[in-house]
Amino acid sequence: MAQLKKVSGTLVVLLLLVGLPAVSYYYLKTGYTYRKDAILTQEDFGKMPDLSALPVVRGKRPASYRGAMNVVGWLDPTKPVASRQYGTMLDSLYQQFKDSPNLYFTTLVLAKDPAAAVTDFTTEHNLPASGMLTFLRADENQFARTAADFKLPLGGYDAPGEDPIVALVDSSLTVVKHYNLDHRSETIGLVQLVSVIIPLPERKDLILERAKEL
Repeated sequence: MAQLKKVSGTLVVLLLLVGLPAVSYYYLKTGYTYRKDAILTQEDFGKMPDLSALPVVRGKRPASYRGAMNVVGWLDPTKPVASRQYGTMLDSLYQQFKDSPNLYFTTLVLAKDPAAAVTDFTTEHNLPASGMLTFLRADENQFARTAADFKLPLGGYDAPGEDPIVALVDSSLTVVKHYNLDHRSETIGLVQLVSVIIPLPERKDLILERAKEL
């Protein structure tokens, strides 16, 4: 019995000295690799264009976007399918990151009555008044020019707002990625990249739609 206790004690010590550090190293290594792989997906599409000339319809424009991440989208209510997809994803992303620091969602709006369009859009998609959510008015020229300045991957005959494409801007004000939120894989990629840079606060799952989990 004494010999058995001695062997058991030795095994416990070995587990503490060898086993747990090995497991910890594995998880740290896995997490590091995941973070590195996610960050390496970033590209460089140039500096974020200046949007200060666009009037604010709803929300508050930050004094500076430097030091924060910014998800920029284009909303044209005359494109109902893309608008609905964009709104659903914006709602989901906001709900997941609403308590995260240094993250903004900026939407450029093309509409005859931007205030009414934004009210309808935010009501339909449960988007509250928040310092994270800013809607800017753009005329047709500004809407098209900003899409070109952000280097959106549009087809030759596609217009901004035709698909729910967003641009991700990093803390150095560099446009680092484009995502078409119509594609589930790209939406997941957006959530993953933001979450490794700005950790999700007390969120266990990545949710792409209300009442639906990955």
